[in-house]
Amino acid sequence: MKSVIRLPYLIYRTVMLKLSNINSDPTADYNAVVASYDAYYSRYLGKGALGMLEKLSIKSGQHILDLACGTGFLTHRLAEKVGKHGKVVAVDISPSMLQCNQENAISQGISNINFVQSDALSFLSGLSDKSVDGIVCGWGICYLEHGKFLQEIERVVKPEGFIGLIENRACSLKAISNLFTKVLIDYPNAMIKNMVIHLPKDKNYLIKTFCRSSFKVQEAWDGEVTVPCKDGNEVAEYMIKSGASAGFLDALDKNLLPQVMQNFVRYADESFAKGQEVPVIHEFSALVATKE
Repeated sequence: MKSVIRLPYLIYRTVMLKLSNINSDPTADYNAVVASYDAYYSRYLGKGALGMLEKLSIKSGQHILDLACGTGFLTHRLAEKVGKHGKVVAVDISPSMLQCNQENAISQGISNINFVQSDALSFLSGLSDKSVDGIVCGWGICYLEHGKFLQEIERVVKPEGFIGLIENRACSLKAISNLFTKVLIDYPNAMIKNMVIHLPKDKNYLIKTFCRSSFKVQEAWDGEVTVPCKDGNEVAEYMIKSGASAGFLDALDKNLLPQVMQNFVRYADESFAKGQEVPVIHEFSALVATKE
């Protein structure tokens, strides 16, 4: 009965937060998971990102941007492909992620990477027209306004250059999202910020959005990855340590976060006990396109 009463209030609160323009920032959440990011997120999503990377026409000597570069899973592979005469610019809004990326590069003796702390759109806006050979963005376009992003990449990528994009779909982690909604019905006041995220529906969305004019699709595909979890604690651990909940955690009242996560684990365990698993499934879409 209490849930029935609280649901309208949660909806009202969500609407008011959207109108307030007080939005969450994923930066702090990513800073917090830098030490565990590769062991959790890259471990499972890395294969999909590598599949996208292998389809790019990367040549020695090229100048490539790695936007939302994170700890360097793609950055260092890009640096190897462009060789000593090429250059990779690694851009990320998280200083901790960027520092980890740089330290990993140094430890591997990689010296052809420039590191820039910035959001992607601000960085792109400062570049000259037709100044880069390619742009890669792994798991980062969800934080960008896609129309503005398209405008910038069409401007800065050279003719015959490329883009490689991979992102979670809007349906990704649906079971997890449903559980969190159930918890927030119990704790509607836990939401103190609006979370703005732009997830693609599927590969066709990526084609329609980013291949309207100068970019022509080379290949686009949908895929999924299941993260094995046997109980609520493992599900919660993955969501926190992988960065999959980045932005969402920042939207919550830190004083209520322990109760929110405790109830999340409880609801998840109740599902497991009934023989109903809580599937942790990343559904994603990827696009490789070339500029005419």
